[in-house]
Amino acid sequence: MLSPWHHGPFEEVRKVVARSIDNLLFYNTDSPLSVPMEVSVVLVGLDGDGAYRVDLEAEQVQYLVHHGFSYHRPACWETKREMLVQHELSYNVVKASEENVVSLEKALRSNLRAAPGLAAAGSNTTQYTVEATSIEPALDLIYTELFERGAEGERGEGGEGAGEHEGQPHKAIAIFLLNLDKTRMDPSRPAPSGPLTSALSEEQLEAQEGGYSYAYSYNGAGHAQTWLSHGRYVVIDLSAGPITFGHLDEAEGAVVPGTIPRVRSMFLTDEPTLSSSSSAAATAHLPARPQSKDYFSGALADVVSSAVEHLFSPDVRFLNVDVSHRVLVAVIVLSNHRLFNPLAPGHAHSVNLHHLEAQITGMLAPGQEVVLVSGWHSLHDHERLAMAVEKAIRHQSVVLTHADGSTSHGTRSFLDAPYLLHQFHESADMLASALLEAAHPALSASLFLEDPSAAVDAADEAASDEEEDSVVRTSPPPSSKAPPRRTILPVKRSWDAHVGLKERTKSKERRAVDAELAREHGTRVLPVFVLSLAGIEGQLTMADEGGQGAGQQVYAAPDAVLVLQTAENSTIRTRFVSAGQPVFSSPQHLQRPLTAGIAAALGGLVAPYEDLKVHRQRCMRRDWVWAVGHHPFGPVSNTSSLSALLQDTIRMNAVYSRIDITLRSLHRCIQAIEDFSNTYLFAALGNEVHHPTHSDAHHNSTIGAKAVLKALESLYSDPSRSSLPIPHSVVDRLTHSLKEAEDHLQKLSSHLYEHELADAHHLSRSLLHFTHGFHHYVEEELSHAHEAMRCCRIEHRFPSRTAGALLYGSILLAGFAVYFLVIFFSASEH
Repeated sequence: MLSPWHHGPFEEVRKVVARSIDNLLFYNTDSPLSVPMEVSVVLVGLDGDGAYRVDLEAEQVQYLVHHGFSYHRPACWETKREMLVQHELSYNVVKASEENVVSLEKALRSNLRAAPGLAAAGSNTTQYTVEATSIEPALDLIYTELFERGAEGERGEGGEGAGEHEGQPHKAIAIFLLNLDKTRMDPSRPAPSGPLTSALSEEQLEAQEGGYSYAYSYNGAGHAQTWLSHGRYVVIDLSAGPITFGHLDEAEGAVVPGTIPRVRSMFLTDEPTLSSSSSAAATAHLPARPQSKDYFSGALADVVSSAVEHLFSPDVRFLNVDVSHRVLVAVIVLSNHRLFNPLAPGHAHSVNLHHLEAQITGMLAPGQEVVLVSGWHSLHDHERLAMAVEKAIRHQSVVLTHADGSTSHGTRSFLDAPYLLHQFHESADMLASALLEAAHPALSASLFLEDPSAAVDAADEAASDEEEDSVVRTSPPPSSKAPPRRTILPVKRSWDAHVGLKERTKSKERRAVDAELAREHGTRVLPVFVLSLAGIEGQLTMADEGGQGAGQQVYAAPDAVLVLQTAENSTIRTRFVSAGQPVFSSPQHLQRPLTAGIAAALGGLVAPYEDLKVHRQRCMRRDWVWAVGHHPFGPVSNTSSLSALLQDTIRMNAVYSRIDITLRSLHRCIQAIEDFSNTYLFAALGNEVHHPTHSDAHHNSTIGAKAVLKALESLYSDPSRSSLPIPHSVVDRLTHSLKEAEDHLQKLSSHLYEHELADAHHLSRSLLHFTHGFHHYVEEELSHAHEAMRCCRIEHRFPSRTAGALLYGSILLAGFAVYFLVIFFSASEH
């Protein structure tokens, strides 16, 4: 039976959002903004129509998932702290129909391919591999049937979805839990017939594993039970596996047979009864006695929470508050050989620049445009850069594992990427240092007004600068469909927008300046350096600080990307092991690492298998369960594009970054108001200023009764005070501004919940500019109030010239004259 899907309206969670905004603005500065997120869990084959005829109650799964993982607060890798955004998670658990189960089983049956190389040693169990991209069409149909058509039905009934976005279906994010009958999918047996929900005998129950196992690969890479699709859903197949995958040098994060719960664990004891030909190793991970359904549901809820944490609510690598109108991506290839040119088309190692530009376009914010330029340079013509590359090569002692299982000691070489990037920046070579200077975060903040606090200093320094900057500008013809032409045009700095906010110009003038600011913000420059090296001893890779993450091919910083290509090594053996076999990478191919590096630097995207544990000494943790799928990250990825889910994540990262900066700026303003209140508005013993009466205006205010402005309200309600340090109009404006910020944050949370990312983008930009002006207004008014509340002041002045001063001066001079005359005539000679 197909369970109905219902997208809850924002009104159901509005109170939670309003309470969080109230806390973060007026009571607790560490409180984050609550952003509701709805996650759909689709149970396929868990309604008594799949393997073992298991029937899980949707309500029980929803209860376990919600109470086990009801909120998540992402962290920022750049600042090493949690962001002021918290996802309030709600779950919709629905069951797919029997027709959906049949369609998926047929798709899997027709795409099972024998993989004898993946069989475990001593096991006669048949091994199959399934290409995940061949299963996606069947899952896309189920996704459309459940969510897009269901959303259309809700809007057709005049539900909450009707209105401004009436023609757009809700973009649901979903987790598909598959429990398919392997006996019905066995390609060596004829297709079965009969009802799916027929009861199983004991013999049929023990034969449910079918004597074979299968795993998924995505675009021919990987070996997994879980994978990320090209859309907005992730797949967890309980019937696949068991799987083993992990890194030899890491203490956690490996995938073992017990990582994904097995349905058979509810029926199987420790006896090896998987099939007549299976080995005892196949059931070594199973419990000594059957697990209960509650235990299995809890383990399943834990896997669902891991998917939400890594894929739907991931961390942010870099704070992205870029408000530039265009993005210039410069792909610079530095090569020490002439074996091939990566930018030249027609060979196996060519970079498809058109495909790369299309991927970058999917990472941009609404209204932005991309300009992609490229160039090939010989590293021998840039001796400073060649010296930097040589100095950045490090060597590390490791334990090598050979194909026969034996081990030996050896060394591995890697490039210290942060050090190399620093050397590029400090070098005297204009090719690298000039591009990095243009892409430096401090300069970007001054050009694009990214950080309000940094933008103020840059604006004050540049207020008297009348020079013009030359940036790459793409200007389409006024009435033509031809592609835009690229020219170099002078663009004046647009500091007047925020200087106008600081000087509190008239509202009409401010709106005109803001409109001008919104039209032109300059160009963000992102250099991408590709090091194409030959003649390097050993298998050279790239690593972070201290050799962490050695084995990578790409390194991303906020202002640049480094990509390594070794021209002579077609494959490199990594430190990963999958199904007992070593994993190899192809360091000559650049398309995938280029996409991954630009997505990390430009969009702040984190690999799906990584997250930052702020409460565990800010260490980065990897969970390789989510290493396979439609993404360009990691050793088992073979995709040079981003899924729809990751593209949405990039856009949400930009919104979350602006929210984080906005709230921290508001917190500084509120803290300044509180400090002023604690200094001047409390009695000597710490008691509050007494206020016997309240005016109607303050009594009806929703903000005035709260903690932040309570002391200010007390001051202005005290009739005994003849002079006020801050006029009533200023307090009213502060109250109105905080109320306006509260309304904007509620609307922003609503847009994110409804997945209206374009509206959330524009509102977050407006909120960032609004906070910038509010921050300066509070600083200026509090500065004036501090001056007014001072008990005394020291002033240095020149003495004024008066008639009395002249009289006393003449008397003093006359006295000196008489004195000298007396001394002169009293001498013996005279």
